[in-house]
Amino acid sequence: MSSISTVLHGGLVADGRGGDPFLGDVLVTGERIVAVIPAGQRPAGGYDAEIVDCSERVVAPGFVDVHSHSDLSLLSYPDNASRISQGITTEVVGNCGMSPAPGNGDPVGLAKVISTIAVTPDLVWAWSDVAGWLQALEDAPTATNVAALVGHGSVRFTASGTSVTALDPDQLAALERELQVAFAAGVLGVSLGLMYPPGESAHRDELASVARIVAAHDGMLSAHLRDYRTEQLIGSVDELADVVDAHGPRLQLSHLRGIGGGSGFTEALAHVARLRESMDIAADAYPYVHGHTTLIQLLPSEVRVAGTDGVLRACITSPRAIAELFEAAGYQPHQLIIMKAARTPEAVGRDLTDADGNPWRWLVELLVANDGNVDVAAESGLWSDVDLALEMPWISIASDGTALDACHRASAAHPRSWGAFSRGYRHLRDHGIGIGAAVQRLSTGPAARAGLRSGIEPGGQADLVVLDDARFDSTATFGRPAQPSVGLDHVYVNGTAVLGSGRPTGARPGRLIRKDHS
Repeated sequence: MSSISTVLHGGLVADGRGGDPFLGDVLVTGERIVAVIPAGQRPAGGYDAEIVDCSERVVAPGFVDVHSHSDLSLLSYPDNASRISQGITTEVVGNCGMSPAPGNGDPVGLAKVISTIAVTPDLVWAWSDVAGWLQALEDAPTATNVAALVGHGSVRFTASGTSVTALDPDQLAALERELQVAFAAGVLGVSLGLMYPPGESAHRDELASVARIVAAHDGMLSAHLRDYRTEQLIGSVDELADVVDAHGPRLQLSHLRGIGGGSGFTEALAHVARLRESMDIAADAYPYVHGHTTLIQLLPSEVRVAGTDGVLRACITSPRAIAELFEAAGYQPHQLIIMKAARTPEAVGRDLTDADGNPWRWLVELLVANDGNVDVAAESGLWSDVDLALEMPWISIASDGTALDACHRASAAHPRSWGAFSRGYRHLRDHGIGIGAAVQRLSTGPAARAGLRSGIEPGGQADLVVLDDARFDSTATFGRPAQPSVGLDHVYVNGTAVLGSGRPTGARPGRLIRKDHS
């Protein structure tokens, strides 16, 4: 045992397979787990290594956030406090059809396409394609691992600009070439954002082409659905299920939730469960009722399909009509919180009850003042639906959040950026899910969807967390989002402690994970 460098000793080992945890030791050398020794098989002479006391703690695989938007912010906040403080050791970026590459040499235009994930405005983009973006991630030492999807919306922008029509043959061929180039660079798959322009203009033939290429590379097709309203949810799922059933990639339904109440969400879950009998489909969800999206998303599809510039023109020429559309979206003023509005920072963090005069006209004025770059958190779900989603063993926890630091001021942080995994774990445990199953839903489950390796086993990567089962939870709120989780003792990334005794160590052992498609 002389080669062992660290022993996580005496903990309750939940190895990620979903079974009951067992008392034992996890032995680490360098970046690898070299042995997992049950308590009854410990060597009589002990270990010649650093011993980390994990008694009365759970030792689990590091958590894998399969739906993250840290595409750019990870470069600005490489210590990744919002992630390591809840046990995330790997995050998958490039979701919801948005990635900061490719862009056809038009970074200004691409920045509008992905404005909701561009929360660090001072970051200079030094790349022009997917390979350059991935290289920037690889060259930047960070606290966590990162892997990437390429956003279909970004690829479509590269192939056809902000076109709102079906792609012609030449444009479709250009889109297919860009996807192949992205896979050659090492992405894990493709994400769709079917509520965001220009991706929402994709028709079936285009989606089928994307699905075929993803399947050929054994990738994941991650999908922000076209419509999450409960009465439209099954149709939105079937739009993609029909394509995937014919072409075969893994389909991941992003942040699965229902908007509007009623029985529609229950029916949608049952529908997906039936689909799972014949196809590879699963989902992820976050344990909150507030979503976070662009303000433009509150407008009807026929308005937002014109893109940011088109919506702004409508706001200027017909402000009353746009205000009426915001009001017709069905939210009460207290249900909408302004999360990003760089040119009017005094609005950030306010809900619409603070608006002067008509709150819906105020939203129009905010859009115009900020060139359309406004985000909101919208209370649009039911806690009973959150409970239903997290009962499903095929739904993983994911944050839909971002790598941030406590000093971040360019936008308001949704508490999910800091606490989705700790709150998700607490929710699962409090609703009767066993330790082993809960750990699986945060680690090996989402890792497998993305095509990543995870788990506590000899030869595995030493991405590990040590937590207090009874206390592990989030304290992040909308009022105070930048709060580390409680009940988390240690986090290891590639064998190096990034959180020790509940405190960040400053280490940056993370790396970019590329998929070899050769």
